[in-house]
Parts: sequence; structure tokens; C-alpha cells
Amino acid sequence: MFLLQRVRNAIVTSRIVGPKLVTCALVTIAVLALAELLAGPLRAQDQDSKKLLGQRLVDEVAAKHKPDLIYLGLHGKTPKSKNSVIFASTDSGKIGKKSSCADLHVVEKGIPVMEMKGKSTTVLERLLDSSGHTVGLIVVGFNYSDGQESEAAKLAKQVGEELAQQIPTKNKLFEAGK
Repeated sequence: MFLLQRVRNAIVTSRIVGPKLVTCALVTIAVLALAELLAGPLRAQDQDSKKLLGQRLVDEVAAKHKPDLIYLGLHGKTPKSKNSVIFASTDSGKIGKKSSCADLHVVEKGIPVMEMKGKSTTVLERLLDSSGHTVGLIVVGFNYSDGQESEAAKLAKQVGEELAQQIPTKNKLFEAGK
């Protein structure tokens, strides 16, 4: 829209001023248009590079498994918190909230939990790094209802493995950039 206004203004101006100025104006508009086209992806890339690795992984894995996956959250102690909190999530409103005692029990005991909630299923299990060390908790919600527990368990395990392969160490989860 902004570019169209520039073109319109240049054309209107061209009726009043000389052809050299019109050519200069059109070249300037072309350069600005090219800059805007190139800047779009650069802005998106810049915003993505500011995200923590944990959040980028959540975004990528969640997008890959839609529409079956409806929620993905990572819990753990961050460099800035003494308690376990949600540090990456598909629901940005949950980031920073404390993990519950039940969540922490899953991490401590290593026993996954599956919760059936009407037409959705939530699976809680340990979040591992690429060398198999526990770095936190993964909470995954699926569009699976009663009778689809095995599908939920299988997909939760797959999501956990995909995340683990991309987590070199716990500290890397809290670093920005690619």
C-alpha cells in the first residue's frame, strides 16, 4: 500500500516537473520496492534469531505435527529461575509459569503420564538432550480422544526424540540465535 502511494505521487508529480526528475523518482521507487521485498525475510530472520533455541524447537516441531499436536511446552530450571518453569510453549501466555508438583514428579521418577481430557490427550515425559541426559519436561497435547491412547503415546515419543536430537546441552536451550 505504501509503495502504491509513492508510485501515485511520482506520477502526479511527473506532470509538473521534468523527465529527469521523473526518471529519478521512478528509479528511487524501484530501489525502495526492492529493499522492502528483501527486508521482509530479513526482519523475520532477525526476529527468529532472537528466539531461544527451546522456543524455536517448539515452534518447528509443533508446526510439523499439526493438526494432531495442539500444544507443546517445555519445562525446566532456566538460568534465571530457581524453580522449574515453562520456558518454551506454543501458548505464549504460559511461558514463565511455574511447573506443578505433578510435573516435577514426572521428571524425578522418569515415568511418563498420560491424561485424557475429553477430546484431547496430554502426555508428560522427561525432556532429554542428544546424549540422553534429562534437561526438563515435555508436555504435549494431542487431538486424540478415548481409544487413541496408543497413537498419542507413539506421537509423544516421536516428538520427544525429535526434540532430543536437536538439544546439544541444557544450557543451549536458553541461547538465542541459530
